Amino acid sequence: MSLTLRQGLDRYYQCNPDLNQQQDMQIGYLHIPWMDLYRHDTLHVVTGYNTDLDQEMRLLGFLLTAVTWRRPWYYYLQSFGVFLETLGLAIRGKSLGPVYYSPKEIWTNYFQGVQQGRTVRLKINAYLDPATVLDRPLSELRQRYGIENQGAWD
Repeated sequence: MSLTLRQGLDRYYQCNPDLNQQQDMQIGYLHIPWMDLYRHDTLHVVTGYNTDLDQEMRLLGFLLTAVTWRRPWYYYLQSFGVFLETLGLAIRGKSLGPVYYSPKEIWTNYFQGVQQGRTVRLKINAYLDPATVLDRPLSELRQRYGIENQGAWD
């Protein structure tokens, strides 16, 4: 039996107790509102990407191409801006998180996500309220959108 999105999110937050919940986040110069973070967390669960930096880069690339093009302008800034911020840190020999990824690895992971996002059969509505699909099975959501599960949450 497939987990529901709600069950997957519960597992996700149990595995990531330090994540901001119901709070905005600041990454460098970028301000990210809580609802956008919640959508991001939801897509971690639906795609199966974990929260390691390489997987975060893949999810950001995925979001750039898998989400409908009609979205708030700052979604583009968030996706590409966080990628550039992380790439800049890597170029300076620093990392977001405990593991250092080279600039080439950051670039490669981001564009692997871009490629996966291009394969979805139905674009994801940028304004989708995750609460409306919390009790749907993850397998059903993945099938509807044509998302290949990366396996992290179920």
